[in-house]
Order: sequence, then structure tokens, then C-alpha cells
Amino acid sequence: MTTYLVAGGTGVAGRAVATELVRRGAAVRVLSRRGGTGDGIEHVVGDLLTGVGLAEALDGVDVVVDTTDGKTRRTRAVLTDGAANLLTAAAAAGVARAVLLSIVNVDTARFAYYRAKTEQERLYREAALPTHVVRATQFHEFVPMICAPAAKLGLVPAFTRTRFQSIDTSDVARALADAAGMVRPAAAPTVVAGPEILTMREMAVAWKDATGARGRVTNIRMPGSMGAFWREGRNLVPDNRFGTVTFAQWLARR
Repeated sequence: MTTYLVAGGTGVAGRAVATELVRRGAAVRVLSRRGGTGDGIEHVVGDLLTGVGLAEALDGVDVVVDTTDGKTRRTRAVLTDGAANLLTAAAAAGVARAVLLSIVNVDTARFAYYRAKTEQERLYREAALPTHVVRATQFHEFVPMICAPAAKLGLVPAFTRTRFQSIDTSDVARALADAAGMVRPAAAPTVVAGPEILTMREMAVAWKDATGARGRVTNIRMPGSMGAFWREGRNLVPDNRFGTVTFAQWLARR
């Protein structure tokens, strides 16, 4: 039986891929700083930034799946320094291969979070063990995470000229599990996108109707390089409809 270590396994994507790997009959360990229990999954404690606990966590592991995230300035080093430490420890432990979750067209953006993810991808490409990158569009959770806090203040934001091709984490987990099973990982990244393209306004209205949230759906222009990235459609892959779960179906399950 193949043993997988899921780094960032307590996050949204990490939980989904750990569940998918267990469903496929694999032995799964989840690496986090605080540990955990449940779901027939072994939880191990380790710190990517200091390296403490990584050797023990990787002992006997065949494949690493990295779903770590770090959107704030304080946590962004997890994507770079943390990735370097994880890959070095994985190579030393004799891990066969490692798979990284990344973002569609991440290397074409200028804002700090995407630059850190691009550096993370580079570390994986240049690692001392075989690696593969899976790039995904935004998760279904993304727009609701923007709308929910603002709705409490009476406003449901809808960024103008902005569309998303959001994907369910179960579909992303399927792609990650498939990639993790590659004996000889492909050099080019795997790209996965959701089954439909919606404007942010369509998604905001659907979320508001499904949740009963208060607040007026209001058009807002998103400033900066992130807004430009979205308006230019660089977050979309129109010819890729890998995902099977629509945004409406995801909302219905909430």
C-alpha cells in the first residue's frame, strides 16, 4: 500500500485530497503544526518553517502532496522556505515523488501571493526528487469568502468585468490524487478548471439567495494588479471543464 503525506492537510484542499486518497485505499498521513484525529487518517506534527518533525513525519512515506497555503505576509514564507524544507527532507527520506497544488496562470501575475506561489513552483521544478504541479482555478468557496464579511455591513460586493470558473475541492482532490499516482510525473503542469464560467455578480446573487444574507449586491471595481488579472480573464481556462460540480450544486450542499 502506498503511503501519502498531505502537507496542509487540515485546510480545505488538504482535507479533500486526504479523503479522496483514503477512498482510493491509500494510507494517508496529514502533516500540520498542531496535529488532529479522525477519519481513519494518521495525523503527524511538523513545522515546515523550522523543519522540526519533518524527518519523523516523512519516515516510510512514498508520495508527498503539498496543499499548503500562506496568503498573509506573516504566513507567506510557508510557501517558499517551507517548501524548500519539505522538499529537502522528502529527498533525504527517499520519498518517490511530490505533488504541489498551485493556481492557474500564477506565473503571469505581479501581486505578492502569486509571486510566492510562483517561487514555490520553481522550488518544486528544481527539487532533488520527481515532482508535478496541479494548477486549479479558484475554489467555489472563494467568492463567498469575499461576500460574507461584507454582507454583515450591508454590502455584497460584485467586482465589475470579473468572471470566475470556480471548481469544487472534490474535483481538485481527484486531480491531485491522479497526479500523485503518476510513477513518472509529467513535466508540464496539470490544469483543472470548473464546469462553468460565471460573472462575480451572478455568483454573488446566487450566494445571497442561497444563504438569505442581507445586503445589496453592489458593483465595485477591484483595483490593483489583482483586479487587472481577473478583468483580463487570466484566472479562466475556457477550454478546460474538468470540474463536475457547479457553483449552484455546491451552494445547495451548504
